[in-house]
Amino acid sequence: MRVRFVDVDGIRTRCLMAGSERSYPILLLHGYGGTADVWVRNIDALADEFFVVAPDMVGSGFTSPADVRGGPPQPAAVAHLRKLADKLDFGRFCAMGTSYGSLIAALLYFDLPDRVDRLVINGSGTCFNDDEQLVAGLAKVRENFGPLLAAPSVEGCRNSMIKQCFDPAAVPEEILLTMATAYAQPWMKGAWERGLNGLLDVRASRPYRILDRLESLDVDTLVVWGREDPGAVYESAVAAVKRMPRAELVTFEKCGHKPMFEHAQRFNAVIRAFLGGVAGATASVRAAVS
Repeated sequence: MRVRFVDVDGIRTRCLMAGSERSYPILLLHGYGGTADVWVRNIDALADEFFVVAPDMVGSGFTSPADVRGGPPQPAAVAHLRKLADKLDFGRFCAMGTSYGSLIAALLYFDLPDRVDRLVINGSGTCFNDDEQLVAGLAKVRENFGPLLAAPSVEGCRNSMIKQCFDPAAVPEEILLTMATAYAQPWMKGAWERGLNGLLDVRASRPYRILDRLESLDVDTLVVWGREDPGAVYESAVAAVKRMPRAELVTFEKCGHKPMFEHAQRFNAVIRAFLGGVAGATASVRAAVS
């Protein structure tokens, strides 16, 4: 794994990367207020076949905030990632998110339907919960992370992650110091609160929801869900997948909100199986063009 800061239209964007830039790209998107490090157990594991890029999304981690002027944060996030994909010379690619990152991945498909040809949604209340469930879930996010943003610490990060996992031992200790450091940046608390308030404004956020547009997600889609996810309702995922034209649901038992590191080995195998022969096909096309 390597770290690179990419200038995306003036926004200094931290990216964790692995694999050959000639391989089929996977764009990994973290949850709200998180960092790219949440994918630490997947990036290198998938890099033997794919070009894996996990950015800190705009206003998160070590990526500069955008001025959302009190509105919903989704359009700024999508615009930033579109420009990042252009900067990295992505053609067709897989957009994979967790939690809020899944919503952004789906919105990126609607923004770039000819380029996002695979979609992976991991445990995402912002994707599939109704308005009441969404507001309740975001209230828990405020309760869980608000105190941590006010006084960042490694122990606070650990406790917040434990609340999201079925097994506390699954929390990746190796990312906690990086998370606490990101949260300690002087601009972070204000950016986090403005974005969360924008998400909680259900009326303003409605154009950036996907629950009413699931039938239009006409792309090969893998939905991965932890049965014991405390923040994303499993029954909502089951119902949503039935409405999506080309979606498959994979359920992880004894798993909370983060299957990508709670059950990393199985998760990585599921992703490889879902992407199938796309990596080799993409490499062949690129070789022929060059």
